[in-house]
Amino acid sequence: MLFLTPLTVSNALKWFSEETKTNRMESQTESISTDEISESSTQPTLATRLSLFLAISVTGLMADLWSKTHMFSELGLPHESNQVEWWVIKDFFGFQTAVNQGALFGIGQGGSSIFALFSVVAFIAILMWLIKGRAWQNLFLTTCLGCITGGVIGNFYDRMGWWHDAEIHPDYAHGVRDFILFTYQDYVWPNFNIADCLLVCGAFMLLIYSFKSEE
Repeated sequence: MLFLTPLTVSNALKWFSEETKTNRMESQTESISTDEISESSTQPTLATRLSLFLAISVTGLMADLWSKTHMFSELGLPHESNQVEWWVIKDFFGFQTAVNQGALFGIGQGGSSIFALFSVVAFIAILMWLIKGRAWQNLFLTTCLGCITGGVIGNFYDRMGWWHDAEIHPDYAHGVRDFILFTYQDYVWPNFNIADCLLVCGAFMLLIYSFKSEE
């Protein structure tokens, strides 16, 4: 027969209390570990954000180069006998080839070499900001820089003269191919391309980001 003395009961209660406390601590530790693992698995990494950056940049670049090649093949070079216009909305929106020796929307004509150098500097600055400046940690900023990079490289490609053969007119040798046309009555907006669209969209997003950061 088992006799329960006060000492035995006291020891049993003490043991039960310690076991309960230990189990509770282990449960809390497991819960914290699970939360940490879950949180770390949802946090973006440099590799995933760089992949997104490259995907946006390369997609934008390919769209720009393909559209330029296709439109110039279909519509011909500016001021040549075979050049044609293609109107989507008559006298408002269409496609017409033009070669721009300047920057965005025709600014700074004749400065292709300088703008090509600016493109290289801009590309290096973007990469430094993205990696060293940890811009990759912000999804919106990563997307913005991806758009700008695609536009920068697209126009840089043209300024290097890689889009034509050696027999092209010297005025076009290091110019940027433009083909999107907007007009309204007597006003004609300077022709532009998809790279320009990427640059404008990226710059606008960057402006939004700067305002949001100040709030």
